[in-house]
Amino acid sequence: MLGKELAVPASPIRPLGPLRDASWSAILSGLIAVIIGYAGPTVLVFQVAQSAHLTESQIASWLWAYSIASGITSIVASLRFRMPVITAWSTPGVAFLVTGLAGVPFAEAVGAFMVSNLLITLIGAFGLFNRVLQRIPMALAAALNAGILISFGFAIFGALRSEPLLAGAMMAAFLITRRFSSRWAVAVTLLCGTALCVSLGRVDTGGLALIAAVPEWTTPAFSFGSMVSIAIPLTVLALTGQYLPGFAVLKASGYEPPPDSVVRLCGLASILVAPFGCHNVNPSSMIAAIVGSPDTHADPARRYIAAISAGVFYLLFGIFATTFVRLFAALPKEAVAVLAGTALLGAIGGSLETAFRSAKPGSLAPLMVFVTTAAGIPFLGLGAAFWGILVGMAMVHFVEKNG
Repeated sequence: MLGKELAVPASPIRPLGPLRDASWSAILSGLIAVIIGYAGPTVLVFQVAQSAHLTESQIASWLWAYSIASGITSIVASLRFRMPVITAWSTPGVAFLVTGLAGVPFAEAVGAFMVSNLLITLIGAFGLFNRVLQRIPMALAAALNAGILISFGFAIFGALRSEPLLAGAMMAAFLITRRFSSRWAVAVTLLCGTALCVSLGRVDTGGLALIAAVPEWTTPAFSFGSMVSIAIPLTVLALTGQYLPGFAVLKASGYEPPPDSVVRLCGLASILVAPFGCHNVNPSSMIAAIVGSPDTHADPARRYIAAISAGVFYLLFGIFATTFVRLFAALPKEAVAVLAGTALLGAIGGSLETAFRSAKPGSLAPLMVFVTTAAGIPFLGLGAAFWGILVGMAMVHFVEKNG
């Protein structure tokens, strides 16, 4: 069994070097992983930008920081452990920021990003990863994620009402493609929506050009409200929604890199790029299976090249982040809404299933977390995600403790 063959700690240097281990199938898998990784979550960044009133240069800086950090960490981790360790941003974190950053000065948001990643780095430095996750019931973490993401599913039907032809065609492309390949469904939806927007004259191509991104520094500011409302939910979402499933996907593919070493690497990289606008960089749970699959290479020991390849493509994408910003900005908001919603439908369904399957019979704690978070109503200056976590933990440890 593959899992037993490769379920080992960090590997020493193998006889074959990266150049001799390289293959076209691995390089292509790396490219596919990066394209799919960008296709969905990048759309959410523009919704964050709209709610937080970010400028084009701030968005480009965010994408640049994410791409550079993900590229470097993917290359370093894969070379060090000789395993296909691919990193990405926290997709649940981006989704949370759509409402979490509303009304928050961006400097305070950057401060919260740094605090979140400092907490994650300390968890890795002191070997606390497994112990921290045991303190957060999976049912509550999944319900929190579902509550944050559900609004993107609702937005699909809002787009269908205002742009039935465009949104309907994109949904049809998504569902038909998913029937044959769930991996490519979002990418095909993006291509279909873009082609239809161009044919309908709904894309403003005047500002499109191949432009190198210029990172923009934001001096972090720190406030209690931002720490509680942004840093804590981001940390919980990254640990439970990215690190845990990311390591699980690697293990299912037969690889077991030392978790705390990866946590430290990603945490430190995230701290360094936070002033440029990026929130969390962590092991990917969405595209890890691509670089770790047998399609990458028949020899499991040579699949790490796919993650290194992805790292190189990340760096190239980051250099031209401004071009991506202008491309997405040229699309109608309905196309962006459908793309974001379809990209997250699987995550919404999976989170809801995990939330209620993992809970004790009759427990209302996951439901309370879900509805509190989905309502999106801040209270006492603190965001709904924080109150969702608090209500859920109170239900588990006090209300239902003896239930």
